[in-house]
Amino acid sequence: MVSERAAALADEFAAANAEVVAFAQSCPADRWARTVPGEGWTVGVVMHHIAESHENSRRWVEEMARGHGVPESADMIDEANAAHAVRAAAATPAETATLLEDAGAALEAVLRGCSDEELDRTAPFGPAGGRMFPTAELAAVPARHTREHLAHARAAAGEA
Repeated sequence: MVSERAAALADEFAAANAEVVAFAQSCPADRWARTVPGEGWTVGVVMHHIAESHENSRRWVEEMARGHGVPESADMIDEANAAHAVRAAAATPAETATLLEDAGAALEAVLRGCSDEELDRTAPFGPAGGRMFPTAELAAVPARHTREHLAHARAAAGEA
């Protein structure tokens, strides 16, 4: 049986991802290179960060749904984000949009495939200091994360 909660989470994420893909596809090069206040990264790096975060979120939701938890700490994620910013500096809007689409589709499928039992399952979540965290709470984060970063990038690009 399809979980209505999972479908709603997947739909919300898919809508957020469609917004960020459209922005990445339409962002001119001069705006792609602007620094995003408060983030310290360019618009392009922020967009690529969202895409890479989709991949992490997919993996984390899968692990949480199994009850295995997420071992990474907040410090480890910060270090990975800093290294990613360097790697992503030259990523083009087209490359980033493709990654957003691909990673987004994979995350959406995982979200859509969660059962109510999996959404209710709790496991230790490293980024929250190992606190027991329900999968459903984590599954709601990707849409919010996407929209928050997109709002910052739009403001930097002069589209707010």
